[in-house]
Amino acid sequence: MEPMVEPVIKTERKAFTLFGCSKTHDPGKPYSETIFELFDQVWHEVRSKELAHRGINHVVYEQGNMVFAGIELVTPPEENSVLKKKDVVLEKYAYGKHIGPYSELDATYRRIDALLQAAGEHKELPLIEVYGHWNEDESKLETEIYHNLIG
Repeated sequence: MEPMVEPVIKTERKAFTLFGCSKTHDPGKPYSETIFELFDQVWHEVRSKELAHRGINHVVYEQGNMVFAGIELVTPPEENSVLKKKDVVLEKYAYGKHIGPYSELDATYRRIDALLQAAGEHKELPLIEVYGHWNEDESKLETEIYHNLIG
């Protein structure tokens, strides 16, 4: 299987309504530590309150090293939930789909960056990673990448 689908630039509106947790990422640690910590909180809340969900993890990288980890819920949680709502709307973005181990995501990001450089486009945060359903076979893991573009 090819490690990724060729990246493209899209000018159609893409919107996500997510519920999750956020924190400032410590640059001295790997992003994976921050992400796992946040998803532990999210999934604990989802399981303990039996919230109906679509089962797909999303990570939103924002200004100031802020990281938001969330999922799409079927219905919003009660007001006393630790999960916060985040709406992300992209009007123009670079899209790439990585198929394979998470450890090889950098290759996909380099291909997206090459596309943007060739097209004279400039990216800015937010950046969103959408993780497909877990698979024991790392070669079948799917990660969609949405990188906001300026203008």
